Amino acid sequence: MASVFGHAVAAGALGTAVKPSWRVFALGAFCSALPDADVVAFALGIPYEHPLGHRGATHSVAFALLVGACVWAAVRLWRARRPLAPAAVSARALGVYAALATLSHAVLDAMTTGGLGVGFWIPFSAERFFFPFRPIAVSPIGAGAFFSARGVAVVASEAVWIGLPALAFVAAVWTWRRVRAA
Repeated sequence: MASVFGHAVAAGALGTAVKPSWRVFALGAFCSALPDADVVAFALGIPYEHPLGHRGATHSVAFALLVGACVWAAVRLWRARRPLAPAAVSARALGVYAALATLSHAVLDAMTTGGLGVGFWIPFSAERFFFPFRPIAVSPIGAGAFFSARGVAVVASEAVWIGLPALAFVAAVWTWRRVRAA
């Protein structure tokens, strides 16, 4: 897996296309980390390769769409109870962003150098996938293991393969907004 930092950077970059704000970035960071809640499967004795194991169902397109739908519904309910509050971003945009931020996790994990692949199509297929291009060093599981020489290598890998594309995406969004406003 990419680290929680790499996932948050990717989601944050996507968030600039929605609305640059700490609330949007916080939503993206949360959604981008959510798929790794499946590490609880290890403690429950669920094997890695099981559809409910690590990089399984919570890394699927279906899960990302479910998260997006839940965010959309939650925002709609929240706003229905606060009808006078201005809506800076539509519930639909936030739902789509939440789905994309969640799915970005699986995409990055499919670009790492380790693991058993990503279950993109669970529950329809239990097959796991990697992308042919896998430049991101796999992050160790657990905070203690992350703060090691291997963790430093992961951060360096993510700076190149996640950080630089994220900066390019943010620059493209800002440029597009300036051109559009002119």
